[in-house]
Amino acid sequence: MTRILVLGYYGFGNFGDELILSAVQDELTNINCEAVFAVNEPGQYSRPVCPRHTFVDRHDLAAMKSALEACDHVMLGGGGLIQDITSSRSSMYYLGIPLLGALRKKGILSYAQGVGPIRGTLTRQLVRTVFRRMVLIDVRDDASRDLLRECGLRRQEIFVSSDVGLSYMVAQYFKPVAAHREPRIVACVNQRFGWTAEATASFLDCLASHSSAQLDLVVLFPSADLAFTHAVRDRLLRPSNLTVSPQPLALLNLCRLATLTVAGRYHMAAAGLAAGSPLVALAYDPKVSQLADSCGFPAIQPGNSPQRAAGRVLAARISPVTDESIVDISQTRTERIARLKAALEGPSK
Repeated sequence: MTRILVLGYYGFGNFGDELILSAVQDELTNINCEAVFAVNEPGQYSRPVCPRHTFVDRHDLAAMKSALEACDHVMLGGGGLIQDITSSRSSMYYLGIPLLGALRKKGILSYAQGVGPIRGTLTRQLVRTVFRRMVLIDVRDDASRDLLRECGLRRQEIFVSSDVGLSYMVAQYFKPVAAHREPRIVACVNQRFGWTAEATASFLDCLASHSSAQLDLVVLFPSADLAFTHAVRDRLLRPSNLTVSPQPLALLNLCRLATLTVAGRYHMAAAGLAAGSPLVALAYDPKVSQLADSCGFPAIQPGNSPQRAAGRVLAARISPVTDESIVDISQTRTERIARLKAALEGPSK
């Protein structure tokens, strides 16, 4: 049975990456393989999704070395792992281990991978070196494919699927919802967008006052966003509820009730899509704009004033995304699993 070592930003309390961990496990249950997931603090997980899956402590060098030696393939398991905006060390880690695997004659793969932004020449060179050796390159959006081309991967076949967390929520939870909802805005805010807490609160107040909507604030990455969300909440003129680290279904249910979902995190936008909610995103990162463009919902760019941005949102009369977008997301998941199965069954390169 094929053995895979799966790398990701798993175990650090970020809703999106924990969703991706569940999603990749779920997709691998369709494939006859044993998977070892490198995570932070394995003891926080009660059990894997599949009995053929196990966890290894990503900080335990001896355990990681054993996992690397025992595997047949090393896989980048979704999310925006390859970027050097937050830190170049992230890319060094997620490119270095696959490179070590390739040097040990392991097959290496990219699965629903987000690539970029990449600023450093060294990072681009390492991307080219590692991805050229891959037996499967699957990325989550066109921009990731285009960046790999810019890095020099012109002869390799690059498949574009979708974010694995998004397709998982669509597969597990999507269902049409009634058009009538009580006025309710569900918002996830993020300091990286560039607005102060006061400006962010002003934006939400403008939206909510127009329809006397209830405000629900959601924190998906507490270590990064909780303090800022509290600061925003303290400055709101309207009362609000606060939900921290919800489970996927609970988040979907919040978005299903909303007349508008404001997504200041990528996977908040994914939840809004899967819930069939009218949706607007705060484009703190290019990946959010890319998702908005591909699925057809508006994204507010940094530099707008909160009052102007709120006015544009209210004037737009935003509707849920089309069923065609949801069907496309589901189809990319099916095709991605089939490609991975074929790659694992073929000869390693």
